[in-house]
Amino acid sequence: MTMNLVRPIPLAACMLAATVLCGCQTANVAHPLTAQLSGNDPEAQLEFWHTLAERHVASNDEAFHGLLLYLDGKDDAPDYATRVATLKSRHMLPANFHAPAGNGVQRGVLAVAIVRALHLKGGWVMHVFGNTPRYALRELEYEEVYPPSSDFQTFSGTEFVGIIGKMEDYQGEPSAASAPSGELTPTSQPAPGVTP
Repeated sequence: MTMNLVRPIPLAACMLAATVLCGCQTANVAHPLTAQLSGNDPEAQLEFWHTLAERHVASNDEAFHGLLLYLDGKDDAPDYATRVATLKSRHMLPANFHAPAGNGVQRGVLAVAIVRALHLKGGWVMHVFGNTPRYALRELEYEEVYPPSSDFQTFSGTEFVGIIGKMEDYQGEPSAASAPSGELTPTSQPAPGVTP
């Protein structure tokens, strides 16, 4: 008599198979805020930051717009392609970056730009391997600008606004709230989450 033994498939193998068959989807934002809120006047910038803080996911377009507002006090780019080109010209994005505007911004991609913006040199690992998403993220965790996370993780709008605030703290920049008589300064216009 021959017995057929069926071995139970471990749960981990089932989960792995489901992941491979279904794939991993990138978080996507159907309507980035930049379509309506990309103005440079203080009121438009303030509305952008407040509205972004309510979003479940910050898109590439929203994050790059916010980064340019932080760096330059304005964003003259008329569209996402121009924002990407501007950041690439500053070596804040890899030359081969091509993610769509509506994709959730990955923490590692943004970390590369932030490390460059904050002029962080990093430790020996960054000196050997360069300013890559993984090591830029680790450097920002070390400097307490980022929370512990993965380079492929996305940000909610609130988390992204918080990162911009951490960048200001790291650089010791005054916020809009500390400007005389509520005036906005070029380096802090507008401070995310602060009402003048």
